Amino acid sequence: MNIILKRGKQMKQKKIGSITLSGLIIGPLLGSGIILLPPIIYDISGNYAIFAWLLMSIIGIFFALLCGELTLMFPGEGGIGNAIEKAFGLRMKNLSSIFLMFAAFMGPIAVMMTAAEYLHAWLFTSSIKVEWIAIILLVLSGLILLFRLTFLGNLSLVISSIAVLILTSGSVFSLLFHHRNEFMLQEFHVPSFGHSLLLLFWIIVGWEIIGNYSEEVENPKRTIRKAVFLSAFVITSVNLLIAAAVQWTDFSSGQLSIQLTGILYPLFGGLSIGLLTIVAAGLCLTTYLMVAGGVSRLMASLSQSVPALYFLTKKLKNGAPIASILLLMAIHLIVASFVMLQIITVENLVALANAFFISNALIGILSAVKLFTNRLMKGIAIFLSILFGLLLLRSSSVALIIIMFLTLLFTCYKQGYRWARFRKAG
Repeated sequence: MNIILKRGKQMKQKKIGSITLSGLIIGPLLGSGIILLPPIIYDISGNYAIFAWLLMSIIGIFFALLCGELTLMFPGEGGIGNAIEKAFGLRMKNLSSIFLMFAAFMGPIAVMMTAAEYLHAWLFTSSIKVEWIAIILLVLSGLILLFRLTFLGNLSLVISSIAVLILTSGSVFSLLFHHRNEFMLQEFHVPSFGHSLLLLFWIIVGWEIIGNYSEEVENPKRTIRKAVFLSAFVITSVNLLIAAAVQWTDFSSGQLSIQLTGILYPLFGGLSIGLLTIVAAGLCLTTYLMVAGGVSRLMASLSQSVPALYFLTKKLKNGAPIASILLLMAIHLIVASFVMLQIITVENLVALANAFFISNALIGILSAVKLFTNRLMKGIAIFLSILFGLLLLRSSSVALIIIMFLTLLFTCYKQGYRWARFRKAG
């Protein structure tokens, strides 16, 4: 009896609430994108940049709502893959899981390289290579994943709160006291605007991973919906505020070594570079924790049905899937070594990861089209499936070839399996 009570107490302790879950969402969804993208999108689209941010923010809210409802319909460590299995079968679930894992093999390295570049510019200059800083960050972040999920959520919440406070206060001050009085729209350029939307897809990556944490959430229906609403509101507000500050403040950051420092400088002065570096590193860490943490749980879930990979299901007493986390760390270190050896570039990693994230999300959205009975939700799913399909077609040709190959491989394997079974029956 005592053993049962003790086990029940441990299960209760590891459950997380809406605020902690929001901490796991807000920081990662802001991530490195909110630091890098505002100046880039403004350079590409000019004064139309704010419309690109607004459009993608609305799409992000729709996507968040869809992922939250799919998670409630089909909870479990498999995430929205459970919904995909219900809609299209196990093989399509496995294909979408592979897309997500491939994205997680590459995306976090690009994220940590971003953090490393900021730290390098602020503290290390030429004393150590950026790649070595990134490798150290990858190891430390991987070890942090071994802690209890409640600790990870609270850590992410603290980091996210500090980041949001610094970025929003600096943006508001710049808009109030250093705003530009001229608001002129240049000629609208469709290809540039489309390219901006493709880049901005990075700001909605992550919502589909919420489901991988659903088994560790207390009262999932109330908690997940509340966390999705709160997180979507904060993320949208911060994204639009910073994009507006970059677009409509007259302080030039050209003389500063780190972009985006210009909107913080009027309020924080000489502390701006250090504060922005801390914010960037913190948000990159939360992104890594969410993506790697969610995918390691997915790997553990999928390995339950594969005898050769069953060792990946091993977990610590606190619920952390240690074997999957260590394997993911090893893969990240190998990919980071390829970057150091200049076999692959960070830009290549971002392009590939982006395409795989879109592919995984697209399959999930298509499952929503099939499973949802509510007309509004089904309409949102159809709209998002068309949009994500168009975004996928604009991805790199290398990524599209790999995605097509994997899709055909799964399809052919399935047909071959049926053929073999038919021959055996005959």
